[in-house]
Amino acid sequence: MRTDNVAGGTPRVETVASRAQCELAGSVFDRVWGMRGMVPNEVIVATVHAGGYASLAWVGDALVGASWGFLGAHDVGQHPHSPVMRTLHSHVTGVVPEYGSLGVGEALKRHQWLWAHEHALDAITWTFDPLVRRNAYFNLVKLGAIVTEYHEDFYGAISDGLNRGEHTDRLVVTWRVTGCGGTPPTGRHVDVAEWSVSTPEDVEALRVADRAAGRASHHADAHAWRIRQRADLRKVFSGGWKIAGLMSDGSYAVVRA
Repeated sequence: MRTDNVAGGTPRVETVASRAQCELAGSVFDRVWGMRGMVPNEVIVATVHAGGYASLAWVGDALVGASWGFLGAHDVGQHPHSPVMRTLHSHVTGVVPEYGSLGVGEALKRHQWLWAHEHALDAITWTFDPLVRRNAYFNLVKLGAIVTEYHEDFYGAISDGLNRGEHTDRLVVTWRVTGCGGTPPTGRHVDVAEWSVSTPEDVEALRVADRAAGRASHHADAHAWRIRQRADLRKVFSGGWKIAGLMSDGSYAVVRA
C-alpha cells in the first residue's frame, strides 16, 4: 500500500469482488485501527459471497480507504405483521489518516448509498461514538443521517488501537435510501432545541493526553466526559425525547419525541 500523500485528487471507490480485494480492505482496517485481523479476511470474503458489501477507495494508485457491511432487517411496527425495513449495516469504514482531508469518507458513504439503492434496500445503518464530535458532524450534518438508538457499552471491551480501555457507548444512525428520489440525502445544523447534550471539542486528543499522563481510566478526562454524556443520553432515550441533529456548537439538539 502506498502511503505518500497525493496532492488533491478525487477519490475513486470500487465494489470489492475478489479475495485479493477483500485482503486489501482488511489491510486498510488493520492500519486504521492499529491491530492485525481487525476484520478477518475470511469474514469479508464470506460477506461478499453472501451478497453483502465491501469497497475500496483509491486516490490515483494509492489505496486510501475501505468499507465493509452486511445486510440487516428491522421490524418497523409493533405487531407480527409489521413491515420490515431492509438495510445495509455499515459496520466498518476506515480512511488512512494521511488522506483524511480528501473527502474519502464521504465518497465511501455515498458509494454505499448508491449500492444500497441499486439493491432495493430501505436504509443504511451504522454506529458511532457520541463523544467524537467530528463523526457526529459528518454523520448528522454532512450526510443527514438520523439518530435512532443509543446503547451503553454496545460492543463491550475492544482491544484495537482506537478503543482500547474505553467504554463503547454508541449512537445508531439511519440513513434513508427509499423515498429520496435516487439522490443521497444531506443534512444541516439544527438551530432550535429544548435542551442539548454536550460533546468535547476533541475527545481523541483527550484520550491521547490521558494515556501519555498515565491516568487511570476513572481519573481520565475522556472518561469523565463519557460519564457525564452517558447520564444525559440516558435521559434522552428513556424520557420521551429524541436527538434532532447537531447544533453549530457541536452539541446534540434534543426535542420532544
